[in-house]
Amino acid sequence: MEITSIRNFAIVSQSGSGKTSLAEALLYSAKATKKLGRVDDGTSVLDFEPEEIKRKISISTAFHSLSWKKHSLFLMDTPGEDNFLHETMMALRVADNCLFVADAVDPVKPQTRKIWSLISEVSAPVIMFVNKMDRERADFNKALEALKDALGLRLVPVTLPIGSQDSFKGIVDLIQMKAFEFSEDGSKTAVEIPSEMTDEVEEQRSNLIEYAAESDEELLEKFLEGEDLTAEEIISGLKQGIMDGGFIPVVCGAATKNIGASTVLDHIVQFLPSPAEKGPETGTNPETGDEETREPRPDAPFSGLVFKTLTDPYAGRLSIMRVYSGTLTPDGMLLNANKNEKEKYGQIFFLNGKDQEAAKEAPPGCIVAIAKLKVTQTGDSLCDPANPVKYPFVEFPTPVITYTLKPKSRGDEEKITNALARLKEEDPTITITRNAETNELLISGLGQIHIDATIEKMERKFGVSVDLTTPKIAYRETIKAPKKGVIYRHKKQTGGAGQFAEVHFDITPLPRGEGYEFEEALVGMNVPRNFVPAVEKGIQEAMQSGPMAGYPVTDFKVRFYDGKSHEVDSSEMAFKIAAIQCFKKGVLEAKPTLLEPIVKITVTVPEESVGDIIGDLNSRRGKVMGMEPGDGVQTVTAMVPLSEVQKYVLDLNAMTAGQGTFTVEPSHYEEVPPNLAEKIVQQAKEAEEK
Repeated sequence: MEITSIRNFAIVSQSGSGKTSLAEALLYSAKATKKLGRVDDGTSVLDFEPEEIKRKISISTAFHSLSWKKHSLFLMDTPGEDNFLHETMMALRVADNCLFVADAVDPVKPQTRKIWSLISEVSAPVIMFVNKMDRERADFNKALEALKDALGLRLVPVTLPIGSQDSFKGIVDLIQMKAFEFSEDGSKTAVEIPSEMTDEVEEQRSNLIEYAAESDEELLEKFLEGEDLTAEEIISGLKQGIMDGGFIPVVCGAATKNIGASTVLDHIVQFLPSPAEKGPETGTNPETGDEETREPRPDAPFSGLVFKTLTDPYAGRLSIMRVYSGTLTPDGMLLNANKNEKEKYGQIFFLNGKDQEAAKEAPPGCIVAIAKLKVTQTGDSLCDPANPVKYPFVEFPTPVITYTLKPKSRGDEEKITNALARLKEEDPTITITRNAETNELLISGLGQIHIDATIEKMERKFGVSVDLTTPKIAYRETIKAPKKGVIYRHKKQTGGAGQFAEVHFDITPLPRGEGYEFEEALVGMNVPRNFVPAVEKGIQEAMQSGPMAGYPVTDFKVRFYDGKSHEVDSSEMAFKIAAIQCFKKGVLEAKPTLLEPIVKITVTVPEESVGDIIGDLNSRRGKVMGMEPGDGVQTVTAMVPLSEVQKYVLDLNAMTAGQGTFTVEPSHYEEVPPNLAEKIVQQAKEAEEK
């Protein structure tokens, strides 16, 4: 496999534009599949997971290799749904090139800017495919204008549609100056350029040549002197401009009818760079921290980046890697540069949907899979042990929604933990935590669909069923006023040795966030000092479950200044019990109140949505702390009670048509308003009675 003939690319767009349909058409046109797979009827070779078939969306990046005109292509079909953009980020991290799919009917959707910003961050050369030209209201020129306005792009049509909507039947290739009609197998028939398109074709052809010429001084000189450029010169000029990021070539078609897919393949081969043309990859030496570069040569020391992991309860872990330098062959030893451990491996595979094809070698640019590596995880670099290098990886978005996991069957808790650990290998954005205060097992994810799909996958792959509930809020109790001279006597006589202890406390509030303080201020010998630890232990136990609603008590000081004892009946246990009861009594007499966790929420939304967002945050008892303008967006920072934003992602999506993003971080505790505190206390008591 010659490195100059390798192309790898990620197919990217917002959900619903037809990425997977285009990928299926590319595979079918290249004869990599025997029939044209369709998302709507569940026959796609790329959306093969049951959760994807059910929802008719891509959830995980799918991979396929194919050949086209003596070139080896590696395709990555990424999700466009907001809940799974981490998959897109991982694929873009390793892709040399990008194929962006736009919808001819609705080209600028709520997520378009977000998707495009991911592409811009990696600076990958892009080809754009305007899809769905056969649909009602499809308009090629309007779609291009909308995309130019929304994203500020320089778009250069290299094909024009023949007809549109019901009459769409083919394309005009502006480089070859030929018209083609397509059959479903991807084959095309040359036809005459429609006479009514002559002026448009000439105008766009001239525009295309101008773009091609501006990327090369010799071509520009030739163009300015009025000489015609050959097809080869146009392709050469366009390729340079695309690699430099100066403009984006645009192809049109209809993926479900396989119109234009073979032209896309032609342009991938013609316009997009090979790994050799893309140049070296930069990492660091894990031992010294110095910068290291690796040239994309087959004879260089091996290096690669594991950017995705697949798990299977039977087949084990499959690590998917982009090769950056050297040539990987079966059966060898590699160094995991992140963990400084050597990994022995056997066969290597190219992934074709859910199938695996044994590979004899994988030079730079290949996407390859290795089975059953012991320590390697997503984001790890594998390399020649004698030439270590570690490549940077993506920074994942933070989870935005959390649920409590409860097993449907008793005894399944351990199985849940094991299943989630395996699923987390596959999806690093899932967060699993145990809330120490509420003792709940929590799962956090990037959205409702992300959580639901993970739970479905856990049941299908590992046979574990769970219920999802809203997490309990970790309220706390505190006091607002000091209470002096709280006295409690514990006395119990049941025949034989009794129990006796009396304690005298002063209980005072502390500033918010100070926690708990105990002062031993005994004078005289009413209480032997050896009982003091038992008293403190009793307070520490009592503060875990406050007398108002059973929540932990905080921000208080207990001064233990006196008491009484009995030389026979007093014991550590008696003083501990007395301390517990005295503490509860004192708290109830010191104006107890509830505290709730407050979070700092940072919301980024389009400028036109700011008013709605601020109004909504105010309605959630939030306090807006500031606003910061950005490029067409505003970032609002506020302090809001956690109870008011547990499912904020769902409401934010509704308010901003999916264009808003936010992050949440814990801040502090504040007093709950009295009317709400009463309800919370009542609910806690009712739950306890059950």
